[in-house]
Amino acid sequence: MTNLSGSDDFAARALASFNNQMNLANTQNESTTAAIEIESYAKSLVEDDLPKIDSAVKSYLSLVAARSSVASDIDVISVSSPVVSSTVQCTFASTAKTPMDANRCALVCARTLLATMNSTAIPPLPHSEHLASIAENEDQTIDNGDNKQIELEKDASTILWNKLVQSSSNTGDKKKQNKPSKVLGRDSLQIAFPFIAERFRRGIMLIDNADTDTSDDAKAIESSQKNPLHSLSNELLPPVVPPNWIDIGQWRAFYEEFGNLLSNACQSHNEEKEPPQSTSKMDNDSALVWSCDKGVAELKQRREMRAQRASEALASVEDAKAAVTDAVLGSAATGDGGN
Repeated sequence: MTNLSGSDDFAARALASFNNQMNLANTQNESTTAAIEIESYAKSLVEDDLPKIDSAVKSYLSLVAARSSVASDIDVISVSSPVVSSTVQCTFASTAKTPMDANRCALVCARTLLATMNSTAIPPLPHSEHLASIAENEDQTIDNGDNKQIELEKDASTILWNKLVQSSSNTGDKKKQNKPSKVLGRDSLQIAFPFIAERFRRGIMLIDNADTDTSDDAKAIESSQKNPLHSLSNELLPPVVPPNWIDIGQWRAFYEEFGNLLSNACQSHNEEKEPPQSTSKMDNDSALVWSCDKGVAELKQRREMRAQRASEALASVEDAKAAVTDAVLGSAATGDGGN
């Protein structure tokens, strides 16, 4: 098992300032209890939130590369359109605009994804918008007690994430290991990913605006009203342009599908309190990326389902052959009896 004692110490140090703020805001007894709970929660993010982000991105890279190796031109064209739906699966292939092979395209995108994760600090949102984002993520009405607990956990995750971003930006041999992607996992990334995706969206907008001479201020205002992240300055969330030689539609599909798989995994985990695995005959790609066994159980189930479908198909063919044979023999017997 990986030694995480250094990460434990880092988590405790990262939450020191947060605990001090709590001491000022609450009575001593309440503050001490809350501090212990939040410190325990932060420790669980470091020790128990598995797999780590690095591992999940590598699994996603393998998934996209494997899918791309057997993709048809139609599969690739479907994700190159300007609008990408939430159900689109990312697929790469060499085109006139993308001369690199599919594996290289996926690798470049994965590196950009990881680099942006490790350099994105989570800025504060206004209190009302913060509560709205909590309610939207939880998809339910939250009472005051739950509100407070969720806010504390989100604050702890945010402080820990930002401390790791700050640490990874500094030079030093050991500090290079204190990256969010190496220390944290799914639950922490769920909080940070909307900000990461917003940087990607802004990067695409830079290219789109460069290709057109006009801008629609009304649309920009409407967009910021629907999504509070859009109102944050570029200083807080600097744009990240798509990787060189990568089709914009494919790049958008790459990071949006990763975000969708993250959301699916978190939803499954919250509902079942178990690692995300398939419980039906439908394939579950999020299990390939975010399960602790790196998709072993999911792949096993898929093989079993394919074998079952093949067996059923073979049985159907044999039944059809038997029916035809019986019909022919029956017809022949009837003919002989008539003669």
